[in-house]
Amino acid sequence: MDGLNWNTLPGDTPIDDVSGLKLKGVSTREQLNFAEAQNILKASVKYLARRPTKRSAKFDFAWLLKLHREMFGEVWQWAGKVRTRNLNLGIPFYMVNQELQALAEDLAAWNQFGHDLIEQAARLHYRAVSIHPFLNGNGRWARMLANIWLKLNRADIIHWPEETIGAESEIRSEYIAAVKAFDDGQEGPLLELHRRYG
Repeated sequence: MDGLNWNTLPGDTPIDDVSGLKLKGVSTREQLNFAEAQNILKASVKYLARRPTKRSAKFDFAWLLKLHREMFGEVWQWAGKVRTRNLNLGIPFYMVNQELQALAEDLAAWNQFGHDLIEQAARLHYRAVSIHPFLNGNGRWARMLANIWLKLNRADIIHWPEETIGAESEIRSEYIAAVKAFDDGQEGPLLELHRRYG
């Protein structure tokens, strides 16, 4: 990473290997964020411009990986591939496949138990980000995943202020604190953020 300025923020997964970067001329975190945002926009249009179908958004193991690839595949070679090493965040890498599969199976049952859709979205978001299946982009993938779940189930999506969550800001600090609170069994703060931006 000689000569690169990644400006890693608290709560970020550090980018310590840029060998999978597909784009030439990206040397700062701002340039990388812009390139990723352009790629993510295409996935947003595909899944959120109109209601997805159960065929286009299957919410099974393969589709969970596919969504990450659709969001980051133009920028990173490893997009949509489960990480093969431990990071500063997330579960041990060898548990990722099994936990993603369990998440997909749990989702199928949630509607049957009558959980509120915003509550389902917050739990999906938290579980996805806590698994942290990819080398990077996990938070954005988890937020997109929750929004697609809401849209699929005819609910309003969450309008996250992505431009401030991805930068040092009050909302970023509140968001990270809410995820950490969920780690300790306190669902309220993350659920409140989902309701606030819904």
